[in-house]
Amino acid sequence: MVDIFQEVEEDLKRERNEALWRKYGKYIVGVAAVIVLGVAGREGWKSYEENSRIENGTRMANAIELAQAGEEKQDAALGALDAIIADGDAGFVALGHFQKAAIYLRAGAKDSAVAELEAIAGNSDVEKIYRDLAVVQIAMNNADASNAKDLVSRLEPIAVPENPWYYSAREMIAMLHIAAGEVEAAKPLLTEIADDSEAPSGMRARASEILKAIGA
Repeated sequence: MVDIFQEVEEDLKRERNEALWRKYGKYIVGVAAVIVLGVAGREGWKSYEENSRIENGTRMANAIELAQAGEEKQDAALGALDAIIADGDAGFVALGHFQKAAIYLRAGAKDSAVAELEAIAGNSDVEKIYRDLAVVQIAMNNADASNAKDLVSRLEPIAVPENPWYYSAREMIAMLHIAAGEVEAAKPLLTEIADDSEAPSGMRARASEILKAIGA
């Protein structure tokens, strides 16, 4: 009888963890495209300003305009971005992949979006800030119980105070622990975020809410 009760308890825990992932994981994924367009766009524009890459900057601006023009322009936008990526300028290559990932995410083509992000993460010619952001985005958009541990190992080098993606990486690691059924491992991470006055206010509030949900 003890074994039966233990199995039931494990099933309930698993269901609770899956419910938490469905509730909060979707929110984190939902902000993925905003981060890509906002931060990567800003970094790309900074690179453009510093290096006076006027032609590539103009082409990128035109591609982004196509991407924002509606579904009928998405193929044209992807083609324009492919042309920029093919030129091989590392900063614009990264931004091109990010923009393609954003287009695919809006279309619900997760696998294609992740492939674009992996192309950034695995490109040693791309600046580390881009590669690290790509890893965070991969975790946000391609996480489940089966790959949680692998994604945590990829995020851990990013989840350090000197990294600009520190808080996002730590929040994602906590959510991956929950997705993998390791709630106890998630609690200290969430507590640190909730108590950190320098963390984004929305992230602190979310961490506090999740802690309550898991009974911490």
